[in-house]
Amino acid sequence: MSTPIIGLGPRLDTDYSIWPLAYCQSEMPQDFFGGSIKFSNMGTIRVPMIYTLLVGGEVGGKQHVALVDCGFRNDHWAAKYGFASWEEPRDVLARVGFAPEDVEVILVTHMHFDHIGNFEAFPNAKLYIQIDEYLGWSDIVCSAHQYETEEERAFIFSSFDPQDLIRAAQGVAEGRVRFIRGDEEVLPGITARLAKDSHTFGSQWFEVQTRNGPFAVVGDVVYWYSNIESMWPSGYHQGNVMNQLSVFRQIRETLKQKIDRVIPGHDPKVWDRHNSWVAPSGNPIAEVNLRQGDTTRRPDLSAQKIIHT
Repeated sequence: MSTPIIGLGPRLDTDYSIWPLAYCQSEMPQDFFGGSIKFSNMGTIRVPMIYTLLVGGEVGGKQHVALVDCGFRNDHWAAKYGFASWEEPRDVLARVGFAPEDVEVILVTHMHFDHIGNFEAFPNAKLYIQIDEYLGWSDIVCSAHQYETEEERAFIFSSFDPQDLIRAAQGVAEGRVRFIRGDEEVLPGITARLAKDSHTFGSQWFEVQTRNGPFAVVGDVVYWYSNIESMWPSGYHQGNVMNQLSVFRQIRETLKQKIDRVIPGHDPKVWDRHNSWVAPSGNPIAEVNLRQGDTTRRPDLSAQKIIHT
């Protein structure tokens, strides 16, 4: 597919509804996300783990159902980092009227456990991963024998599960994994943007073109709005911080400085900046954009149509 030119305003032939969905939450240090010095000594904050559902495509054409990231399984990671209110994808997606079987594409921003670990819960989905990301982590796993102690390996595997690489390799063998090389339009109006050696080896973010203009679903390239608003990177990453700043600038230019059109990886303010509601579990849902003719899923407004700009 051809890659659209960045920053030209609304693409009128594609339209998407966009729902960031929290599937669990955790109390974590503020400077982990906001950045050292700027957010140091400010205690902890309850942050969401998010994946984002995109539904739409070409106006009048086939409907596509894509998920940006897919969360992690409720295994040892939940205990390790004290995650609360973890929920199955079936329960989370049902709040906006979909099921895991409906998802045809999982757009993996990067291979940290909370973004790729639960892809097997989506039986019909193909995974789109940057080849630089896959090869980067493959090299790390292959060279892990160089680190003699668990202490030496602790940071390297602090957010990466080698088992996810094994499952992804199986997905390659089964034809479920498709590799992206750089910038590429992966679905009509959804373009992968490589953020090489930023948060991780081959992180990527997704430009989503709607009748209301472009949005950016960015994973952990931007943890919080404050990262990109004040050009201050997070305190935790496994890449090059200067490259992160370059990606911030690229996103800002794409969105013509409309930062609220960014969907960050873990910012609780996403619920404040967009139409949102909270499930009985305590996990929030945001309705960032509705495609033409779509109806809000917010329970108290379910008979209305809402246009977000």
